[in-house]
Amino acid sequence: MKQKTILSIILFNLIAFTAFGQTNIKVGFADIEYILGNMPETAKAQADLDVILDKLQKTRDSIVTDYNVKMEDYKKTETTLIEAVKKKTQTDLLRIEQGIQGFEVDMQTAIDYKKNELLRPIYKRIGELIRTVAKENNFTHIINSEIDGNSIILYAEESTDISDLVIAKAKM
Repeated sequence: MKQKTILSIILFNLIAFTAFGQTNIKVGFADIEYILGNMPETAKAQADLDVILDKLQKTRDSIVTDYNVKMEDYKKTETTLIEAVKKKTQTDLLRIEQGIQGFEVDMQTAIDYKKNELLRPIYKRIGELIRTVAKENNFTHIINSEIDGNSIILYAEESTDISDLVIAKAKM
């Protein structure tokens, strides 16, 4: 009798969980980097970033040119300089060299910051567009197909890729 009761409870729970578990789930995926590369705003952001990068590189090139001129002057006159002047010139050249290295680090930090600043609203818009496309196409979940070039989807039907739908929506 106990076995029939336990079996009945297990069978009832199995049927109940199966009935409740049949919610329609539709999962799609999108390639955020692919979408970003095809967004109209991305070209303008890249152009703005290129202008800033160009200015920073010109400044760096000017500093390097100045350093190279001073280094050449030092090499030409090194044998005729007294020891105190030689040491001071070497210290100055080392300081300039360290300044160049620091400038390069600061330049990369500034570029990264500006890139994030320019892309933040584009990523926000991509998120909004994904939500819109997902709702219009009755998706319950959308996942990113790649993160930092590493695939996180092991299998997905091409029909569940909404990347091109998002790009089309962005161009409307």
